Amino acid sequence: MKTRRVFCLLCLSLPFFVIGCGSPAKRGSGGGVELLRDSWGVPHVFADSDAGAMYGLGYAAAQDRPFQMYYNLRIIQGRLAELVGDVKVGVTRQQPQGRTSALRSDVEMRTIGYWRAAQETAERLDPEARELLEAYSRGVNDRLANDPNVRSGLFQKYGLQPEPWTPAACIASWWRLSLFFSGDGLRELAPYYEIKDGARMVRRYAATDSAGATEGPRFRDDASVIQRDDVSDEWVNKVLAYAAEHELTKKISVPIDEGRPGPRFSHAWVVGGAKTTTGSAVLISDPQTPVRNPSLFWEFHVRGKTFNARGIGVAGSPNLLIGFTPNVAWGLTALGADQADLFLLKTDPSHPNQYQLDGTWRDMEVREETILVKGGAPKTITCRRTSFGPVVTSLATGVRRGDEVALKRIPICEPDRDTFAAILNMVRSKDVHEFQRALGGWTFPSANCVFGDRAGNIGYKTILSLPIRSARSLLDENAAHEGWDSANDWQGIAPHEVLPQVINPKQGWLVSANHRPIASFYPLSMGISTGSLGDTDRSWRLKERVREKDRFTPQDVLDIHYDTVAPIKRDLVKLCYRLRDVQKYPLDEDTLLALDYLEGWRAAGCKSDMSIPGTEIVNLMPMAFRQNFAAAVTYGGGLSGLCNMLQTIDARIAADPSASLTDEEADYVNIIVRAGWRYGKARFGDDSTRWHERGKQALLETKLPYMSTL
Repeated sequence: MKTRRVFCLLCLSLPFFVIGCGSPAKRGSGGGVELLRDSWGVPHVFADSDAGAMYGLGYAAAQDRPFQMYYNLRIIQGRLAELVGDVKVGVTRQQPQGRTSALRSDVEMRTIGYWRAAQETAERLDPEARELLEAYSRGVNDRLANDPNVRSGLFQKYGLQPEPWTPAACIASWWRLSLFFSGDGLRELAPYYEIKDGARMVRRYAATDSAGATEGPRFRDDASVIQRDDVSDEWVNKVLAYAAEHELTKKISVPIDEGRPGPRFSHAWVVGGAKTTTGSAVLISDPQTPVRNPSLFWEFHVRGKTFNARGIGVAGSPNLLIGFTPNVAWGLTALGADQADLFLLKTDPSHPNQYQLDGTWRDMEVREETILVKGGAPKTITCRRTSFGPVVTSLATGVRRGDEVALKRIPICEPDRDTFAAILNMVRSKDVHEFQRALGGWTFPSANCVFGDRAGNIGYKTILSLPIRSARSLLDENAAHEGWDSANDWQGIAPHEVLPQVINPKQGWLVSANHRPIASFYPLSMGISTGSLGDTDRSWRLKERVREKDRFTPQDVLDIHYDTVAPIKRDLVKLCYRLRDVQKYPLDEDTLLALDYLEGWRAAGCKSDMSIPGTEIVNLMPMAFRQNFAAAVTYGGGLSGLCNMLQTIDARIAADPSASLTDEEADYVNIIVRAGWRYGKARFGDDSTRWHERGKQALLETKLPYMSTL
């Protein structure tokens, strides 16, 4: 098999302009810049200076993905409709108007003001960061100035005239990627009114009160990435002192719609040097994003004077999401922390475009923006801004008559900080300790980061700007705040030293798969949903695999990447056979037919591999675990609640082989396996002997979305 260590013979030597003391130097005085491509077309940029490396990287991005760069930029600028018209997205028979549209997207982006915030952030960058982003932008612009494709193909079809790329465009492009991994904060009014109307009860516990860890939905503390024994008493005391200083309490409430399927993003794992044959850490990071054309991510290698890094990011920004250097490697999974809040404003028709704060009427910043629509009439909207952030009443859900709400969210409320500064320090780090400190500058998106170094050290840290809510908030997050009293505003951003983090845990390895980041001794709330009750299916399986060996070759670590066992489906089917054969539980006829059909699949190792008959209906089994299932009330809803149930049953049977499933557990298992059979009939027809071939054919006929990014 070929590797990406071999360069192809294509070599471009690029001229470069250096910015120094505010004025351009002469061509070539900044040293050489080389752009090479390997046999996969991946760009490798080599330069004598960091600015030269950024220039070459921008040039390569514009060479590879120019239309995608500008298309995504137009989305976050709120200018998509001027390219494609008011195109509807997600049209179905049930939703003839579509899930959204180009114009609706533009209205949201303009109302929130991402582009204006990116411009403000760019103006406040420190001199080095700004110089490097300007160099990247010059590389983009120089490439496009001489690219004939800009005047043909998709650019011509949609009438897109590239405007000069800028540092603000770099920042906005990163934010555009980051929005895939974050919530929007626009759904907090309903929980607010449920609490105010008495439909939801909230219990408060002091940060040090152990009862607060056991109230609310049931969870598996032992599934958390960080256990109490992994961290020092000194660090725990520092975190508890911070919580006490800010009067932070644990606010426990059961959401009304708990158990909705959560996002399935990524997984990453790292094995420390004590458990590898090389003595160095070995890390794998698997971003699990939808397949699309062109890819969401862009791979590159860039070497300047002070860094030498390779990985994936997004065309249009030099930021690396996942990558490695000669000294360190890192992988990311989505944390899904709550970095946005709604603030309910006090307004009055007699005070137009004003809001009351601390008893004083304040003026909103008001501006009009006109959205051009290809093939249609322009749309003018009024954008208003408060000290909390933009007024988003037209975008928020659960709004009652007379309500006005403002949105405060990372990153637009932090113009003095940007993730690019953190990434610069990350790629310059010599070991995990420097890398851990560098992660402190990461703001957006929120993520779990696993990392390792050449010496065999490994680490994990949650990386984000974490808002510290007011001690008076109704919930730590997920409910709107009352914006007429400044005491309800955020207290600030948590210092990175108190965020969950660990270096060299006792077990010698770390796994992150969107599951519970830290055990319940940790007092600060991050507002995560997916995996907050324990494992996800992916963390569960990864931990099974890394526990199989005491020592790993790099190939052993890589082999885990190719594992196809889905433990939830495996255990559901396994338990269904137990219900039939041991417990003699009265299963539905379609469930029994499914078990007969899946005998070969079970014998083949319960792998979700389409070369194995039976996989086609196993893949159709739903994993919804909502409150309408009695078992979800016991174990908590969602993916981690389902894992919790299955792991609890496994432990019960291991302790007592004669143990039985409860009626609630058995009912759920019966329903899910039955659903797989019924969905198979609906999808592939009545003749089950043809299901496998039809399933494979349907997979091969799957159409990849093209430029599908709304």
